[in-house]
Amino acid sequence: MRKFIILLAVALAACSAPTTLHQPPGAGKIIIDEDPGELNDDALATAMLLDSSQVEVLGITTVGGNTWPEEGAAYALRLLELLGRTDIPVIQGATADPRTRPDGKNYRSLPYAGALARPRPLGYRNLSETPRLGYPTTEPRDATASEFIADQVKSNPHQVTILALGPATNLARAIEDHPEIVPLVNGVVFMGGAFDVPGSVTKDAEFNWWWDPRAAETALGAPFREKTVIPLDACQELLYDKEIYDRVVAAPAAPLSTPLRNLHGSIFAGNPAYSMPVWDTVAAAVFLQPDIVTDTSDRPVSAEPATGKAVQGASPAHVVSHVDPTKFWDTYVGRLTGGRTS
Repeated sequence: MRKFIILLAVALAACSAPTTLHQPPGAGKIIIDEDPGELNDDALATAMLLDSSQVEVLGITTVGGNTWPEEGAAYALRLLELLGRTDIPVIQGATADPRTRPDGKNYRSLPYAGALARPRPLGYRNLSETPRLGYPTTEPRDATASEFIADQVKSNPHQVTILALGPATNLARAIEDHPEIVPLVNGVVFMGGAFDVPGSVTKDAEFNWWWDPRAAETALGAPFREKTVIPLDACQELLYDKEIYDRVVAAPAAPLSTPLRNLHGSIFAGNPAYSMPVWDTVAAAVFLQPDIVTDTSDRPVSAEPATGKAVQGASPAHVVSHVDPTKFWDTYVGRLTGGRTS
């Protein structure tokens, strides 16, 4: 019944919505819905998006996943301070709790448990560990993430692209509470899923969709006018290593050069062969510069609501399988150092 009501509201809103042009690729108004850590892939994806003069970031909503929403709010606020962009609101969002699901009870044995590895903090200035880059002096906006998403979409019909870089909890709640926004969204870019590669948490499931699979199913099933999915398939071979680190911190005037040296310098000093994926920055790069995509297909996509496994759904999406590594890394370095690529 809930899905029927959502689809009915979407259909009614679509009938009354005027026809408008899509935003050009890599431009327009966006909301970043993410689970950021201290200069992790979410945070660096945010920095890349903020580097573009063609992109207007309406706000950042935090969601439980890599970090608890309170942690994410602290890290997002501090990032904006470092970038001199405290004009952008941060809204502390919601979280599911995988420990309440049958497949989440043994989370301590998982290869990656995200926020479950730490107790949930009491607030964004009371984390279990003091942030290495310090606590923010700014504050999150007093609002709910789902209401913020709905309000921004309704205030800017057909103009807002949502970058869903973490679990889809906030987005699903916005859809459920305000189904009329679905035809008003310009598009959604999801980082999530694993199709022809193993999952990152279980053998079948990628972390974001595993954390809140019901929300992933809801968000993927909503008939947004444009949906792009960047799964593990497109990210697994793009590894941040010392060569890329050196390129990024070689620009001393870039606002993140010193913070990155403080956080990552000791890692590469101790192990020059260290490398790691950069998942959410791939989603940001695909949005900013679609010509980096070398293999994509349109297919109906959903998430299995108990496990988060990518399965066939009823609503089509553009699924990115591969990107050009050279173009991607040029975009990555250019956006993080201020030397933008075309």
